[in-house]
Amino acid sequence: MKNHRLSFFAAFVFGALAVLSPRLPAQTPRSDEPYLVPQTIFVGDAGRLVIPLGRAYARMNPFVLDATEKIPETKELLIRRIELERRGEISRLLIDFVAYAPGVLSIPDLEIFGSGTNTEPLIFTGLEIQVASILNPSQMALSEPASPMAVPGTSLLVYGTILLLVFLICLGIGLSLWGRSHFGELLERFRRRHLIRAMIKFLRCLRHECGLEKEGNPRYYLSILSGEFREFLSLFTGINCRSLTPGELLELPLSQSALALGPVYLCWLFRSWDNKRFSGCGMEMPDLFQALEDVERLIAALDREEREKSFARLMEAPQPAAGEDL
Repeated sequence: MKNHRLSFFAAFVFGALAVLSPRLPAQTPRSDEPYLVPQTIFVGDAGRLVIPLGRAYARMNPFVLDATEKIPETKELLIRRIELERRGEISRLLIDFVAYAPGVLSIPDLEIFGSGTNTEPLIFTGLEIQVASILNPSQMALSEPASPMAVPGTSLLVYGTILLLVFLICLGIGLSLWGRSHFGELLERFRRRHLIRAMIKFLRCLRHECGLEKEGNPRYYLSILSGEFREFLSLFTGINCRSLTPGELLELPLSQSALALGPVYLCWLFRSWDNKRFSGCGMEMPDLFQALEDVERLIAALDREEREKSFARLMEAPQPAAGEDL
């Protein structure tokens, strides 16, 4: 009975060990081999490499080296601090670093001089660390650049400008449609007055140039006068007078007061110019000055008529009744 109980207890112990044995750590770093803290280091994380030195360097005093100009570094690895730590009779070298690239990185050769009875320098070569990456190898590609961030208030400025432009366009269209019906006659009078002033200025310039050219060709200047006067009549009446015959000019919508001698005057004027230009008869400079005077007389009559129309329109405007505030 006693032997049976011992057998049952031994079987229970072996079973418990069999169940608990898979839960034990799979790997335990040896005390004399370097190891990382933490064991898995990712790119950009700070890590520490622990190098056990054993009892051979027990007499070396502990130190801390954190001067960056005295610590070697590479593009992939930045060593921030080196410390000699001693716990009892066991010394350890602690190297704090930050890795900026994945994979196996080599630590630059280290030659450290300590203080104490052991004056021999610490020389470490061939040290390597494993750095992991959070990206899969198939995903290690740069993403598209992010879209630029807008300055605060940009949306309000853009949409406000668009609304303002739409409003100005609608306002311009509305004013053009409304102005044609309300200010059409005023704009037409202004256009005719501008044409008359331009023609008067042309006649003055042509007279001045003809006065300087006493021996010039009067037919040449008469051709210029005829062409410019036809252009003026086309713009003033809205009818193309550039190719009309003198007889067809009788139908132009010009009033009798403007044509001092009636519509026949304009027909006679161009017919006499054509005879002087193309008949082959002699033409002198006085004939050209006479043509200039005839045109100036007609333009003055048109100008006087336009002024009278403007005055009559002003007089037709409603006047305030007696007793009303002006």
